Parts: sequence; C-alpha cells; structure tokens
Amino acid sequence: MINPMNMMGNIKSVANMGEKSLKNVVLAGLGAYSKGIEQAGMAQHLATKRFNDLVEKGQEVETETLERVKVTQSAIMKRSESHFNTALNKTCGLDRNRLSDFEDKVDRLQLAVEKLAKEVK
Repeated sequence: MINPMNMMGNIKSVANMGEKSLKNVVLAGLGAYSKGIEQAGMAQHLATKRFNDLVEKGQEVETETLERVKVTQSAIMKRSESHFNTALNKTCGLDRNRLSDFEDKVDRLQLAVEKLAKEVK
C-alpha cells in the first residue's frame, strides 16, 4: 500500500530539488550575464586603446609624409627653376639672376626719376 507520509516526503524532496535546480539555473544565468558585461567592458577598453594607438600612428605618418612632401617639393622647385634658367639662357640668352638684378636697377632708377620729377615741379 502507498504510505501518504512517504509520498509527501518524496514530493517535498522533488520540489526542493526542483527549487534548487531552478535557483542554480538562475544563478548560472546571472553569472553568464555578469561575465558577458565584464568581457564587453574589456573589449570596449581594448577597442578604444587600439583606436587611440592607430590615431597616434596616423599622426606620426602624417608628420613624416608632410616633411617628405616639403622636401620633395623644394627639390622639384629647385630643379625646375634650374632647367627653366638653362632653357631661357639657351633660347634667349637671358640669365634670370642677371635679369633680377636688372629689374632691381630699373626699380631704383624709376624711384630716382620720380624723385627728380617732384623736385623739378
């Protein structure tokens, strides 16, 4: 025959085991949530650090590149000016340096003429 007291003990035991299992499942879920939040924070920190490292490296590369551009631009300008002077000298017989000196002399002469013109009036 079935003993009701025995059955009640079994039901309570099963209920306790169910409650304990449910509690463990809930705690495992909370632990997984906490671990996920922790890992997400670490991943965000790592991503931010790597991004900042890339920005710093980009700034270094920008500085180096700008310096190289300036050096290259200066060299190209000097070479172009030299070729232009050579071509001008060969085709027209003009030397740009002497031409610049000539322009300065003309400017001084013009100022002297204007000064004399003012004195005459």
